[in-house]
Amino acid sequence: MSMQNRLRAFGIARAMDYLERDPDANLPKLIDWVDKYAGEALSPPYRELLHRVVTDTDNNWHQLIKSMYAGVDSQVLKKIFENFIIHGGLLEWPRRNREAAFGQDNAPWSVIIDPSFPCAMDCAGCGASIFGVRPSMEFDSLDEEIDSRKARGCHLFIFSGGNPLAHEEESIALCNKHGDCVFAAFTPPASITQTLCTDLLRVGNLLPAIQVDEDPADADRAAALLREHRLPFGVACRCTTDNWQRVATEEYYDRVIRAGAKFCWFFTCPAYGGPASPTPEQLLDLHRRVQQFRKTKPLLTLDFWDGPSLSAAAPQGGDV
Repeated sequence: MSMQNRLRAFGIARAMDYLERDPDANLPKLIDWVDKYAGEALSPPYRELLHRVVTDTDNNWHQLIKSMYAGVDSQVLKKIFENFIIHGGLLEWPRRNREAAFGQDNAPWSVIIDPSFPCAMDCAGCGASIFGVRPSMEFDSLDEEIDSRKARGCHLFIFSGGNPLAHEEESIALCNKHGDCVFAAFTPPASITQTLCTDLLRVGNLLPAIQVDEDPADADRAAALLREHRLPFGVACRCTTDNWQRVATEEYYDRVIRAGAKFCWFFTCPAYGGPASPTPEQLLDLHRRVQQFRKTKPLLTLDFWDGPSLSAAAPQGGDV
C-alpha cells in the first residue's frame, strides 16, 4: 500500500471509530471526510447525493448505513469500507465510468470467478463472457488471476457457480492472502456453518449471498447464524416464469430486510439453469419494481442485467 493510501486508511479507521461511538450524531460528519479525500474524482451530482444520504434520516440509504453499524462487526465493517474506498477506488468510479476507463486495458470494477469448474462463457449477453476469467480449481491459478486483475485496478471479485464455497479452505485462503480485496460468493445455505462464520470474521472481506431458492428453511437458518456472528451478507434470488410475480414485491423486500440481509441480487440470466427465464414483458415489470424499491427500501438491490436486457430472454444462439 502506498504512503498516501496508508494515510487514507488510517483516516478511515479513525473516522469509523468516531462514528461508532454515536452514529446518529456523527454520521453527518462523515461527509467531511468524503469531501476531503474524494477531491475532483467525485462529480457534484454524486457529492450532492452523498450529502443527502448522510444527512437525511428518512432516506432509505441512510437507514441501510445505520443498519450496518448496528448489525455488523466493527472490524469487518472497517475492512470492507477500506477495501472499497481505498483499494477499490469507489469514489473514483463515477469519473472512471464517465471517462470510459473500465475496459480490457483497465480491469472492470468487478470480475466473476467460478472456483468450482471452468465456465464455457458462451451465454449471450452474460458479463462473464466479456470480463470473466477461466480459472482452474487450483489455488495457484485463482491466485494468479486475482493478482493479474488487481494490477489493473480491480479489487472486487465474485465467486459464482453451483457451490463456490465447496472448496472452503481454498476460498478463505484467497481472501486471507488478498486482504485488500472484497469477495462475494453466491452459495447454497448449507455452506453457511459455524466454522465458515468464524473464518469470515477472521478474514473480514468475504460477503456470502445466500441462494434463497435452494432451501428456504435452511436459508433462514443460515441468515440467523450470520446475524449471530454480526456478519454482513446478502441473498441471491433466481427470477423465473414461476416466481416473477412473487419476487421484487414489498412483502419480499421486507422479509429479506428482516432477515438481516444488506443486499439482494436478482438473477434473470438464462445461464443460471433450472426453470425458464422470465419473458421480456415480465423482465420489464421486474426491473421497474426493482428501480422503484431502490428509492424506498434500505436494501442494496442488484439486478444482474440492470436492464432489462433482451438477451436475458432470448434463446441461446438466437437473434437479440
